[in-house]
Amino acid sequence: SSLCMPSPAAMAVSGGGLDYAGLDISGQEFSSSTAYKGKDFTQVIAKNTNFAHSNLQGCRFYKAYLVNTNFEGADLRGASLEDTSMDGANMKDTIAIGSYFSKSILDVANLENADFTDAQFPLKTQPLLCQRDDLKGTNPVTGADTRESAMCL
Repeated sequence: SSLCMPSPAAMAVSGGGLDYAGLDISGQEFSSSTAYKGKDFTQVIAKNTNFAHSNLQGCRFYKAYLVNTNFEGADLRGASLEDTSMDGANMKDTIAIGSYFSKSILDVANLENADFTDAQFPLKTQPLLCQRDDLKGTNPVTGADTRESAMCL
């Protein structure tokens, strides 16, 4: 006889403290929620996943595949986005205060109005980040100037 077990995604959503590490959540809807704060998305595959306007404070996206992922308006304070693939990701209006990024931040499609106050970027990445035309505007929530917050003075 076989045991009937819920899918890993269903178990994670149930709030049993289980996170999303290693799961394929591509194309799924995680927007406008506070349920994901502090969750572990390590090595997740999240192609075309929508995290828009969600509270993702302290989330770990280490080595995650975040291609064309939508983070528009998300709260990413203190999140770890190191060694990720972020080609085409949308970070417009995000709050990324104190977050950790790798060079893949350069592959993001839109950085307009993002707040990068106290965010950490690789030494060689930061000057390239400052060359981007879309590194501009003011965060609608924090009021931070995007270029200034990324230390592009």
